[in-house]
Amino acid sequence: MRKLADSQIAAFDTEYVDANRWKMVAACITKYFPEGDFSFVDLGGGNGLFTDRILREFPWSRGVLIDNSEYLIGLNRPVPRKVLICDSIENTARYVGSADIIFCNWLLHHLVSDTYGATRMNITNALRMAKSLLSERGYFSIFENMYDGLYFDNLPSRLIFGLTANRTMAPVLRRLGANTAGCGVCFLSREKWDETVKQAGLTIESYTDDDPWPIAFYRRALLHLGNIRVGHYWCGKGVRDLKASE
Repeated sequence: MRKLADSQIAAFDTEYVDANRWKMVAACITKYFPEGDFSFVDLGGGNGLFTDRILREFPWSRGVLIDNSEYLIGLNRPVPRKVLICDSIENTARYVGSADIIFCNWLLHHLVSDTYGATRMNITNALRMAKSLLSERGYFSIFENMYDGLYFDNLPSRLIFGLTANRTMAPVLRRLGANTAGCGVCFLSREKWDETVKQAGLTIESYTDDDPWPIAFYRRALLHLGNIRVGHYWCGKGVRDLKASE
């Protein structure tokens, strides 16, 4: 898989789980683990702010954060009950036998290879890997960006991947604000995220949309963008019809 340069990674030294998004995930944790006693893994947990909040809000929890960026790992504060691992997420099973909750916050769209098809397979394989690590009572929490097309549902996904994965165009795209230019990024539509979760053998216990993002006219026209927003999935291990579970 391709890896972002350190200069690009530095842009992710932030916390995207704001107050509204925290309510989404905290409600699920409280519903399924009312006693607050659970183990968890934060895949691609970066600077550790989300992991630290989980540990703080649920004092009986214990977590493992894994990220392949030495820079972001180095930003973590030492916190009791937190284990830090600097490695690629596909190696998680080397360090973790099982977990009650696996968190995956805005990671999947970064699992980029040279082609769109290979990238989509990376995403599916990552979900399958995570599912294999869930305990008997385990759940999978996913925050991702939903990029729905105007008329062709997943066209923005292919257009954005094609542009950002093109190394020749990287200097121009970075000046236009595309931080992942030259490496690539693979956002999906809501429908395609649902399909991908199903292919991995997970079920959607709940799904919550955040507020839609404003889209500049030129971006909407050039990238065929209809609706962009953050979505939160809370997934179980079983297999059933996804739409029926919402």
